[in-house]
Amino acid sequence: MGFTVKQFNNILPKLTVDMPIVSNKMKLWMDMLTKVKLKITFFIQELLLEIASFYIYYGENVLVLTLKISTSYNALLQMDSRFNLTKNTSVCNNTCPYLMFPIRKISVTRLLQIIAQSRAELCCHKLIDCLLETYKMFDTHEDEANSENSSLEIYLALTKHMSPPIEIEKKDPKKDKITNLDETQSFQNLEELITYEEKNVIDLLETTLKVAPLMLGHDGVKKSRNKENLKINEKARDKVLDYYEEILWGEVGNYLEHVILWWTYCPMSTRPPHSSQHLREWINQFLPTADIPGVLLSALSTLADALGVHVTSTSWDQQFRLALVASKSTNNSETGKLFLNVLQDLVMLCNQCESTPDWIIGAPLDELPLVEQIPVLHRLDHSIHTTRLWAANETKKLANTWNVDSFFGITHGDIVNCLSQLNGLRMTDHSIQIEKGGLGVHVEVCTLMRAKLVSEVVVNGQKLKDTPSECIEVLASVCRTICLANLQMIFPKNPYWKKIEDIAPDKPSDYVEKYLERILTPVIAATDDYAINDMILKLICESWLDHIYINKIKFSHYGACQLLCDFAHVATWLINSTIVTQSVRKKLVKNEILRRCEGVGKLLLRCPGDHLKMADKNKKPPKGEENESEVGAELMPAEMYVPNQEQWLELRAVKRKVLFPTTLCCGNNMY
Repeated sequence: MGFTVKQFNNILPKLTVDMPIVSNKMKLWMDMLTKVKLKITFFIQELLLEIASFYIYYGENVLVLTLKISTSYNALLQMDSRFNLTKNTSVCNNTCPYLMFPIRKISVTRLLQIIAQSRAELCCHKLIDCLLETYKMFDTHEDEANSENSSLEIYLALTKHMSPPIEIEKKDPKKDKITNLDETQSFQNLEELITYEEKNVIDLLETTLKVAPLMLGHDGVKKSRNKENLKINEKARDKVLDYYEEILWGEVGNYLEHVILWWTYCPMSTRPPHSSQHLREWINQFLPTADIPGVLLSALSTLADALGVHVTSTSWDQQFRLALVASKSTNNSETGKLFLNVLQDLVMLCNQCESTPDWIIGAPLDELPLVEQIPVLHRLDHSIHTTRLWAANETKKLANTWNVDSFFGITHGDIVNCLSQLNGLRMTDHSIQIEKGGLGVHVEVCTLMRAKLVSEVVVNGQKLKDTPSECIEVLASVCRTICLANLQMIFPKNPYWKKIEDIAPDKPSDYVEKYLERILTPVIAATDDYAINDMILKLICESWLDHIYINKIKFSHYGACQLLCDFAHVATWLINSTIVTQSVRKKLVKNEILRRCEGVGKLLLRCPGDHLKMADKNKKPPKGEENESEVGAELMPAEMYVPNQEQWLELRAVKRKVLFPTTLCCGNNMY
């Protein structure tokens, strides 16, 4: 007959022995007993982890054995209350560092956790088989021409899992036998898969009721007068089924990501990102339309979210890297297209995060994939900023070489296309929901982070929208420099303008055609934007006048007439040019800068003391002219368009006997 600790303590004072020695021996034996008990419980727990799910393959006998071992394990744990063996002791495992293993009883829910974890990978493969069968039926209703590539990608994703990865370790024949037994089961739809797993749980409950009813608890068994006819409480059974399905399909969702992306012989992670995107889009289309059991929605949603995160990181890395490398080379027409692809992909991913299978618009914050959207917005903000910097730097280089064709290809092409993609960006304002409060901590933090990123995207989008006008300003400043540089090389020297001839000039100088062809022709050929053409024409003429005044070129009477003829040729060139559209030509020939140039030429022909008439009586307004201001402008002398007339009078020709009338070369009817 054994003694309890209390009885032993009562007898101990009556013993004629040394108390310290007995006390130390008691502590020593209790420590040894604690360690032995801890080792036994640990190894029993490891054994149960291995054999708990074997009954699915080997029958009820294995389950009965598992339940009996669990009962013994629980009885062993009850020794703590009888013999005070509870002690926090670390257990050393060869495959992990020192851990504090929790000593808990084995209950039905604990067994269900073990079974769910061991069945998750197999159920994952079965679920993929069901998805493949479902997709075959789904794919027959689609247009083969439009879905050929995406169908191929989805088929590859759903079939590659059948090829297991190459294993270096030796195969366990027992494990292979278990796997082969399980592979004999085939499921044609998702309902059969769920029913099969529910049957395993029901078998577990029924066997537990027979062998170890105490493990079900008082609420799990219906009370009956006849102890032999015990039944499981229906509410308890439903709770157990829900608990098992929640754990099982949650684990399956985690396995799905790893199996499809990483664990196969040819995983999708090694394929282009659009492969994962095709599968993700199909799942998102499949979830709201198909009759999917609720327990599987979480697993498939987890897979779709994981694919989205994978696509976001890999596609952006690939496309942004290509765009960044291309941006290092000057005058690369593909760079703008690459940046456009980056923004297009990010906008699509961001818009997908604004809806759920149940909500197209107005989805609650706790249902939106905010965690997935935050990295997308980070990348979108950075991509817009990089696109703007590339456009500004590249157009500056092109402007300096006067490659206006590529310049306007960026400002009027690439930037406009990028802005059109950003216009399709859907970013719902959740400020009202944030102010109301009541959100979880995680949801609130993600929402505030999203709002911050959205504001940064909007700011950078506005900066990108302002970039074309900034680039045009750079082009204007460069245009003046290039015009002055060309005039420095091609404009005739002083002796040319001081010549004295008896015959009035009837054709422009050679430099005029070169000047217009080098500066104005590329711009007109590259864009039909009147504002830009008008600006360049104005800069050309202003630089022309500045070059004359800065170099203090003196003009004879003949030279002044030649200059006036050169100025007049600009309008003639615009009228005869084949690349100028009629609408642009009509506006350009009325540019005030042409009248100013004409006024400069006439000022150079005037003699000191000549009075300037405010209206030219010999000049008639064009027929059909309705605007009174334009009529007045046509009748006003050209000299009135010239500011600081006195500075030009310093360059006028010395008064000589006029041998020819000036109307031969610079008549009033210039246009």
